Amino acid sequence: MCDELYEKIAERVQQPTYKNKVFFCSDGNDQNINAMLKQFNKDCIKYGQIIKDRVNQKVIGSHPRKVLGNPNPCEIGINKVDGFCSKLRERVACFVRKGKSFAKKRKHIVDIMHIFQAVHNFVEIKEGFTPAMQEGLTSKPLTWSELLHLRLPYV
Repeated sequence: MCDELYEKIAERVQQPTYKNKVFFCSDGNDQNINAMLKQFNKDCIKYGQIIKDRVNQKVIGSHPRKVLGNPNPCEIGINKVDGFCSKLRERVACFVRKGKSFAKKRKHIVDIMHIFQAVHNFVEIKEGFTPAMQEGLTSKPLTWSELLHLRLPYV
């Protein structure tokens, strides 16, 4: 899954350069490093991890760690990603850890995720904006009806 994620990112973003690096943050999962190095030049990446400090399996804190490039430790954070994952687990049964309900086919899980992402990015307002509005993709939030009836160009 990590390889697929960074492959999609590489397709969707402008290729980074030494002067204009791409910046990633994640938890301590080392699969991320190998996956991003398959898609991006090592010298064009800033990558930091949030490492959870544990005592007897209980998280007592966390600290940032520089992995690639020289990211500012103050910029290394995964709060938004953790919040998104929590929201996903709360609302979609197949993403709950050790859940009873799960999609049987990978394609169904991917389809569910696409719908969830579209709603999160274009419909749901947080602090007056949707993520699509913050990125300049839309000027207003979409309604469910607008989202479902949106004409998409063929690529």
